[in-house]
Amino acid sequence: MSRASWIVLAVCGVTLVAATFALGGFRHGAAPVAMPDGMRFEKLAVRLKLTPEQESQIKGQLKDARGGAKPEIDSLRSLRGTLAKQIFTNQPNQAEIQKTGEQLKQQLSAVIDQYVKAGLQINSVLKPDQRAEVQKIISERQQLAARRRARWEQRRSQRSQGQQGQPQ
Repeated sequence: MSRASWIVLAVCGVTLVAATFALGGFRHGAAPVAMPDGMRFEKLAVRLKLTPEQESQIKGQLKDARGGAKPEIDSLRSLRGTLAKQIFTNQPNQAEIQKTGEQLKQQLSAVIDQYVKAGLQINSVLKPDQRAEVQKIISERQQLAARRRARWEQRRSQRSQGQQGQPQ
């Protein structure tokens, strides 16, 4: 695939992941918000004004998505570790590295496909006004992430400037 295709795929993946997280999606590692999944989902359900039927449908879809994604995520972790070991050896084998890289790409593509499928299923349950609210939530989270990145970059810049000014 060309670089532009990968960029488009990455942007679509990030948007889908943001939507999935916005709907209480798969938790990978630490929770971005310090509250249990159920509480985040309930808070989101109130904001979206989900009906009890919608809540139960979405919870079922999320449960299925989490169950389907877990083996894929575990496999990605394993392949990533294998790839790192193959790269950082005394005599790296290009053929093996290429083979593992291709496997990693295929696994990542499968995970993205699962996120897309789950997102489309959830989207089919929502009403137009709820979809608009999800778009607002996604935008809010993207803005929050941008502010966090900017603060991080600012702190990083300040630390590096502080270290440059110190005598050694």
